[in-house]
Amino acid sequence: MEQKVLLDGKSLTIEDILNIAEKGYKVEIPDKIEQEIKEKRIKLEAQLKEYPEIKIYGTNRLHGDLKYVDVYIDSLEKYQEKYIKVHNCGTGAPIPIEVVRAIMVIRLNSFAKGLSGMRWETIQLMLDMLNKNVTPVVLEEGSVGASGDLVPLAMISAVMIGLEEAEAYYNTELLSAKQALQKAGLKPTRLGAKEAMGLTNGSNFIAAFSVFAIRDTENLIKHASIAGALSIEAIRGEKDAFSELINENRPHSGQVKIASEIRNLIKGSKRISPEAQVHPFTREKEYDVRVQDRYSFRGIPQVHGVVVEAVERLKEVINIEINSATDNPLFKEVDIEEMKVGINKEIYEKLKKDNVTKLIKGFSGANFHGQPLATVIDYLKIAITSLGLISDKRSFSLLSEELSYGLPADLALSTQDADGGLMIVQYAGAARAAENRVLSTPSSVMSISTAANQEDFVSMGANGVLHLRKIIENTEKIVAIELLCALRGIQLTYDKLPENLRSLGELTSKVYEYLSKNEKLKNTEDRLEDHYLRVDIEEMGAILKSGKIISIIN
Repeated sequence: MEQKVLLDGKSLTIEDILNIAEKGYKVEIPDKIEQEIKEKRIKLEAQLKEYPEIKIYGTNRLHGDLKYVDVYIDSLEKYQEKYIKVHNCGTGAPIPIEVVRAIMVIRLNSFAKGLSGMRWETIQLMLDMLNKNVTPVVLEEGSVGASGDLVPLAMISAVMIGLEEAEAYYNTELLSAKQALQKAGLKPTRLGAKEAMGLTNGSNFIAAFSVFAIRDTENLIKHASIAGALSIEAIRGEKDAFSELINENRPHSGQVKIASEIRNLIKGSKRISPEAQVHPFTREKEYDVRVQDRYSFRGIPQVHGVVVEAVERLKEVINIEINSATDNPLFKEVDIEEMKVGINKEIYEKLKKDNVTKLIKGFSGANFHGQPLATVIDYLKIAITSLGLISDKRSFSLLSEELSYGLPADLALSTQDADGGLMIVQYAGAARAAENRVLSTPSSVMSISTAANQEDFVSMGANGVLHLRKIIENTEKIVAIELLCALRGIQLTYDKLPENLRSLGELTSKVYEYLSKNEKLKNTEDRLEDHYLRVDIEEMGAILKSGKIISIIN
């Protein structure tokens, strides 16, 4: 049965967007909303034709600092095309097809609120493009995240009007805009007044990337808990740091959640019992009774927990954003007395004579400004960067004979046989952790004036969300490397403990067994001695992305 999502402007969810963008769910706007949109458009067009003296920004006047320049009725269509052409200034690499589809869904849901003054024909074309798999090519660079994501949204619009230079995918085949539309049985449209601005206003590029960032971060943080728990098992760590006594008496929601996850993962472990902790691996004398582990281990709830809270905050913001009207101006029918100051006396008298009691008013504002998203994105960037740093520090500790409570130096099988172990794997993670430090610099405080200072404070949220995407990718690698080190640490020492002290926790044992059965990660001499390690990193990264480990322990 064909899956559908109804867009009503108020109930779109993150899951809906992912289903449409990735799984091909179809999109519809309810008939009642369609009728309301058509009726409002008829009124707007009639007003522009009969009373062109009533000026509306971006409708029969130009945009930006050209806001006082009139656009005459016979030039309105030409203005739309010129607007789209001059806004096509994108540079950089194409963004993924699924992200473009998400942008289109969010834009359409904004139109469904019925405040944008769009023609139904234009909305229908975007609906058809989504439903028939016509996806415009959108480049990643160009938006300053203020008057909406103007440049990337204009690239979508360029396909809709069939510009010669525009490109689109039909399914996954790259074609010219006109060819892609034709293959889908569609035709380019000619935009009417306000529509070019309606198509390009809104922080939809930022919001769409954020939707995927939320999903990927939630997956990442779950794996970070698993990696942390396996690392604790590897060093036979101290578990009081994760107790209810400690964490429920500083009840930050993220901290409490992560502490609970760690407790569940290591529950029942004999390897982290006091008896196992004192057992020597590589030295003659037993270790002292463990008092506390270093911060990178015992601080997991406090540091990982911040990511949980940051992603929840971004989720709150995005749920609002994807159900908002974000273009400018927004239209409402008002009594002519409300507009009396804005129109000259002669027009006012004419309206009275024609028995006109209501007019369409354009309300200008800044709903397209990306700052509400940009600041929260920066918060999440910083939180994930800290997650990557603490994960890398655990990998570092696992590799150090002096910090790992006796794990083999560099987790090498046999240094006597010239094995170097996993030393350089941590270098790869450290490089990504260092890059994250640069990328986590807040973008939302990097405003640069545009539009001759008409748009004098911009959010730079598009830069921020692209950096967030890269930070997530980097941290996935860092956490995969920690998983690899923790796995190796346990594999190399599992049989060195007495039988009654070998067992891992109820859930960490499931993870360990699953990973050790993997052909590229298994506990055999050919995989433990030095070999081509990029294979291991890529395999662990793929396992992390797949979510397979999570399904095993749930």
